[in-house]
Amino acid sequence: MTVRSASNAVIIRATPHIDLGNIPLCVSIAAAGVLGVALTWPTVMAVWSSGQFFDTDDAMRAVQVRDLLAGQSWFDMTAYRLDPPGGMFAHWSRVVDTPVAALEMIFRLVLSPDRAEPAARLVFPFALFVLLLRLTAWCAEILGGAFARHAAVWTAFFTGAIFMQFLPGRIDHHAPQIVLLMTSLCFFLTALQPERPRAMAGAGTAMALSIAISLENLPFFAIIIAALPAIFIWEGEKARAQLNWFAAGALATFPLCFVATVAPSRYFLSVCDAFSTFHLAASVVGSLALALLAGLAPRLKNWPQRVLACGFAGAAVLGTVALIAPRCLGDPFVELDPLLRELWLSHVKEAQPSFRLWREQPGSVVAVAAPVLIGFFIALRFAFSSEGAARKRWAVMAAAIAIGFAAGLWQVRIFTSVAPIAAAATAVGAVSVAARIAGAFGALMRSLVTAFVCSAFSSMGVALALPRESDESSAAAFACYRKAALEPLNGLSPARIAAPLEMGAFILAFTPHSVFAAPYHRDNHGNRVVIDAFLTEPSRAEKILRAAGADLVIWCASEARNSTLSKRSEASLAAGLARGDIPDWLEPRGATGGVVHVFALRPKQ
Repeated sequence: MTVRSASNAVIIRATPHIDLGNIPLCVSIAAAGVLGVALTWPTVMAVWSSGQFFDTDDAMRAVQVRDLLAGQSWFDMTAYRLDPPGGMFAHWSRVVDTPVAALEMIFRLVLSPDRAEPAARLVFPFALFVLLLRLTAWCAEILGGAFARHAAVWTAFFTGAIFMQFLPGRIDHHAPQIVLLMTSLCFFLTALQPERPRAMAGAGTAMALSIAISLENLPFFAIIIAALPAIFIWEGEKARAQLNWFAAGALATFPLCFVATVAPSRYFLSVCDAFSTFHLAASVVGSLALALLAGLAPRLKNWPQRVLACGFAGAAVLGTVALIAPRCLGDPFVELDPLLRELWLSHVKEAQPSFRLWREQPGSVVAVAAPVLIGFFIALRFAFSSEGAARKRWAVMAAAIAIGFAAGLWQVRIFTSVAPIAAAATAVGAVSVAARIAGAFGALMRSLVTAFVCSAFSSMGVALALPRESDESSAAAFACYRKAALEPLNGLSPARIAAPLEMGAFILAFTPHSVFAAPYHRDNHGNRVVIDAFLTEPSRAEKILRAAGADLVIWCASEARNSTLSKRSEASLAAGLARGDIPDWLEPRGATGGVVHVFALRPKQ
């Protein structure tokens, strides 16, 4: 077996014994899919048998899809049972709701409605997982030829994606965003080949659809798009086709996605946490700037002129944002209440900086970060050793992995987005290593070495090598979120409930009640009602809750974060509920599942 660099890819050639590049890719994908289902079977059964949710965002997405199927307007993203009576206008869009709702409608043709929803929730993440495997294989094939595809499938599998964002029942936006990130990257890498510039339009289209869902891929897209002017500076007129095709794709799809997902009444409203006017303006200005650079390419004869022109283009984009929404140049959660940031957001594990999670679970940080770092060094190595289009592709890969690693240090969950990109690079590296080590020993030995390298350098492989870490507090807290614990509330008349933030989405999903609080940064008012009531002394808490119109108060006896509330002040309502001291204005209505304590506000005398 030989490995060599070429202008279009790092080519990996097999000896005549067997060529894995000729084995149908669907064989590896099917095997990985079946193994993924087998390994997550308890979760599959929990979703199918009881409709259980394992994450607040999945529960909230289900509520949103139900509202859409019940006739709520396409553009009306208000969760009316959250912070009643006005509700909370969510920062999500209908892009993810649509396939979930479509699947549910299809399953309703053969299943009852209470079975159709779990079926849709199982099929949706599985289909995305299969698509992720295919996209990772595509990315590896672009970089290393057909022989690297199978290794990429299994390297992606070993990232543990099936146990995280693609878990059965997961219908949140993270999995679609990871898939769209990989889609845009694959199109972009393909278009770097001189004869295939049209693929740039596909990259722009995938980016537009991703931004219409949420903004979490923006750091990746910024670095990928920045590669276009960098290539233009280096190559000049040779890069015109790539610039033009990306601009064409973006100009066609960004406005289309905006019109399709943003209500006309919000066309001139700029918000920092969702696709809005200033994002559209910046994308249009940036696309026009790229097209202008392409048009001026024959006149920009040397690289200093092209640097200056690209500088003006970048300034135009930043200037557009600064002019329309200057507050959005920083934290997208700029409007989040400071107290909620302190008591809620700073404790959300997936949103924490890696160094903070390191103190509690160092092994988890190593397991997700180390494979990304390995993928970066592999990409960097090939970027230096390749030439032509291959060098550009590997440089883009290295830059994308680097920005993902840096963003993961800021918010640990971003490691799940960059992991498939790093997996594609690692797969090519693993096949290359196997070719050098076992090339003379036949196909079986090469396959074994490749499998060992892929697994050893993956998140699952690293995790297996580290001491096991338990998270008993999370397991205990989840007792309050189970359907069995919350279903007894259905025996009560619809009420407005003051409950801990993390319980809010589950109460909405499993009961007909309304809640004031849920873990969403736009719910400043409702979250403050609950936080202020729990943190103050009981008589003041009564006034807050009655003024808000609360009917019930719920306390989770096993919610770990409630200790943050109860320990803040011994005289607070939260501290009293934690001790079992119930104020006389609350009437106990029992405990469901042994952990969810329900209290009704007594009629005011």
